[in-house]
Amino acid sequence: MTRSGAAVLERPAATPSFSAMAMGKTDQKRAGKPEKARPEEEGEAVDGAFDLWLSRGLHQLYDTVAKEPIPDALLRMIEDDKASKDE
Repeated sequence: MTRSGAAVLERPAATPSFSAMAMGKTDQKRAGKPEKARPEEEGEAVDGAFDLWLSRGLHQLYDTVAKEPIPDALLRMIEDDKASKDE
């Protein structure tokens, strides 16, 4: 290997490797990168994300069922129950 080629391969130990930099694995903070959330904020974010996922999943599963008309037999049972309580 030539001397100029060897100089390219040498770097100080503190400098992260090219693959580490490409994968974002450096110890240096990027400008404008937000600080890590505090545990209580992180918990709230996780709860919010879970609630959103659950809501979307339930809507996806049950919206078609909820939009179906109520069967006449069930409506009659409800009306009969209401009438018996009023008496």
